[in-house]
Amino acid sequence: MARLTFGIPVYNGEKYFPEALRSLQEQSTSDIRIVISDNGSTDATEELCRRAAASDDRIDYHRSDVNRGGIWNFRRVMELCDTELFSFMASDDIKLPDFTSATLAALDDAGPDAVFALPQTSLIDGDGVVYEDLNDADLGLDAATAHERVRNLLRSQASHAMYAVTRMDAARKTRGVLSVLGDDMVLITEMLCVGRMALAPERLFLQRHHDAQVSVQGVSSSSWFAPGQKGNRSFAETRTNIELYRAVAHSELPYPEKLRTWATLGPSWVFPRWRAVARDIANALGIDPGEGRLRAQRAAQEAGRARSDE
Repeated sequence: MARLTFGIPVYNGEKYFPEALRSLQEQSTSDIRIVISDNGSTDATEELCRRAAASDDRIDYHRSDVNRGGIWNFRRVMELCDTELFSFMASDDIKLPDFTSATLAALDDAGPDAVFALPQTSLIDGDGVVYEDLNDADLGLDAATAHERVRNLLRSQASHAMYAVTRMDAARKTRGVLSVLGDDMVLITEMLCVGRMALAPERLFLQRHHDAQVSVQGVSSSSWFAPGQKGNRSFAETRTNIELYRAVAHSELPYPEKLRTWATLGPSWVFPRWRAVARDIANALGIDPGEGRLRAQRAAQEAGRARSDE
């Protein structure tokens, strides 16, 4: 039986999906399972998936007839995991051949206190060119206490840890992937309340950033969470803050450590992002956040014209 399941949630991923899938098929450790959840793709993704599943018995392909949203799809691939370990795989990223062997070794060496393992990560662009090497060794997600780990996560905003290799017994102690902006940060926070990260020192994860990504499009792409629905009154950033506090509350941390971890959330995440909460309130009131700036600019321009007329 496979020890590790890679879960690939995909929607209209024909451009990068073949390379992402191939990177998993070429792992140097062969005892893996690959679960693909196709969220009602309308391009060639279905054909690519069916062809791959027919030629590789490690691939388990599932398809929804309609697009149920990105959060649903991420939840789905985790629900389909029946192995000891699990790793999300974005349909546009690349995991180099030794990703599996290195992360498994890191977890085994670190012992049960380590709940997920991450290798060194590089960022690539749409053409696959590396433009930044991340210094995962200095993230501090292996700190001895939960409040230190959570503080370091929120300050570094290391959301790529979402794609680490995770112990499923630890993941089941969390609430899973929530339908909230910043779902990755909330989930990683919950994981770090359970245990620490193990680092594989090799650089084996290539995370792709390109213009079509939801993270690039920003909050305006709320349809990714719930297709066909508008999210302008959803208090997206405020809900993220609330769920971070709930993440700590949900944990089994001793109460003194919960207090210390709660105390880190304000200075590490909430307070530096107060403008985002202000935008939530403005959106709920139907106020354009840029309206005040535009009015001030127009006033300055009119004052300038008046002086030039004198």
